[in-house]
Amino acid sequence: MRFEITYNQEHDFLMGKFIGELNAESVKIYMKEIEKMVKSHNCKRFINDLREATILLSIGDFYNAPARMATGVFDRSWRRAIVVKQKLDKLDFFETTSANQGFYVKVFEDMDEAMKWL
Repeated sequence: MRFEITYNQEHDFLMGKFIGELNAESVKIYMKEIEKMVKSHNCKRFINDLREATILLSIGDFYNAPARMATGVFDRSWRRAIVVKQKLDKLDFFETTSANQGFYVKVFEDMDEAMKWL
């Protein structure tokens, strides 16, 4: 597992790039680093580049994620784009579950489209 989180000052968003196995434990580590960047840049827009990640999260992980987000730095005022190589049913499920709970989350296969939406 490797990741990098950067701030794009020109467009005022955070970008996280995750490489490797994305599971419940790696998400916890990744989220702690994102929280540090959020505090230092006071930014509420995030692109999560998962094109080089192997997504091993269960449907239950995706179902519970919005409730966990609400207790962390990602409140309902955030816009989050997730970019993947290929859409998965469980990512569509996560997008819908997030929307049903008042979060702005959208999954994309194209980085340019994600940036436009953000």
